[in-house]
Amino acid sequence: MKLTSRFGRVLVLSMLGMVACGIVWANGSEFFDPGNQIGLYYFGHIKDTKGNALSNVVINVVVKDTPLKFPVRNDAPGHFRTPDVGNAIKGLGQKIDPSKIQIFATKEGYRQVSPSATVAPKQASSAVGIEFVMEPVAGK
Repeated sequence: MKLTSRFGRVLVLSMLGMVACGIVWANGSEFFDPGNQIGLYYFGHIKDTKGNALSNVVINVVVKDTPLKFPVRNDAPGHFRTPDVGNAIKGLGQKIDPSKIQIFATKEGYRQVSPSATVAPKQASSAVGIEFVMEPVAGK
């Protein structure tokens, strides 16, 4: 095989690869719109009263007067992050009203100590950090 023939094949394959990447990228940018602004999401840590990270905790975000419910399980070091609740609310054609958003943590054998209320912080956009503290329930 001649050197020019190999070079031609490499060139054609490279061009096909770039075209394929362009198609994939265009499809991805359509799905993940870069102009899409962050609406509202929650993130944070979950610990017990001794400061140890808890895993397998379910964080529930419920938006009153809508069908929106977001259960999220945290990871082993106790971190969690919810989906973009704000954009989901906007997608229903409603305004973000933090007083209608409840966020709470549940784990078998534990109860939530902090924050004491289930209503989310009064912030209507951006990322909101919440630190959950849970204590073991006696007898479980």
